[in-house]
Amino acid sequence: MRVEACCTELLRQMLPTLDPQREGVCIDVGVGTFAFYCEMFAQLGFRSVAVEPLPVAKLRRLCAQYPIQLIESCLSDQTGTQPFYAGEFARIGNANFNSLAPDWFGSSQNTQLVPTLSLPDLLGAIAPPAITCLKLDIEGWESVVIQQLADLPAAQLPKVTMFEYGGGANQQAGTKGWSPEFLAGTLRCLTTLQQRGYGQSIMVDYSHGTQARIFDLQAQDLSTTDLFPPEAVYGNIISLQGCHFSEAAIAQICSRYAGGVVNWFISKLVSAPVN
Repeated sequence: MRVEACCTELLRQMLPTLDPQREGVCIDVGVGTFAFYCEMFAQLGFRSVAVEPLPVAKLRRLCAQYPIQLIESCLSDQTGTQPFYAGEFARIGNANFNSLAPDWFGSSQNTQLVPTLSLPDLLGAIAPPAITCLKLDIEGWESVVIQQLADLPAAQLPKVTMFEYGGGANQQAGTKGWSPEFLAGTLRCLTTLQQRGYGQSIMVDYSHGTQARIFDLQAQDLSTTDLFPPEAVYGNIISLQGCHFSEAAIAQICSRYAGGVVNWFISKLVSAPVN
């Protein structure tokens, strides 16, 4: 499954239906160098916010063009500064693996201090009337952010959340993004979302031959890892709160991106900052 292309199209179709008046803000956390969800949010007519500590030149141009509010920071559980670990894969530096997690499989020993914001402080800074979408791709740090949803007022909960899971190996291997620590973090994300009333969910995984899975998070037993097939590699989980989208439409959208693998993981490896 072509993960990012599929998820981009899912959100492109879902968000205008779920928030037709564009009342809420869409927040792209961990923009990286090539998958600019914040651009798509702006194209749809939503107020768009990009949270990225080291923005590439193309992101700066997009922010000026639309405009998109750029916050040069990491989203974390504290406001201040933290060490930021430069991304590396196969001993080659790659900014798409940058992380606040020192033990993330893509983290190198090269660090720099970056500003950080807690989720409540981010929301205080942008003062959204509502949040339509919160997208997180922050290399193993997703659970640190999503757990903060537990303390948000119901009115501030995103209508749609999307977060990345796994990476670097398959679920059966139990290493890298599937190591016990990071798998537990993924399950904490789902538990928090479940407790805050998120229901209809879509899992889009990269592994060859898989189909997107639609499930009800409220009916999911999170005491096991049965949600993820052994061959799962990495992907995104999209969850909806207080709303529902046509399952037939979801299946139709996802069918366009199944099979004929165009490897986003390779794209992530070779994508370089665009100046």
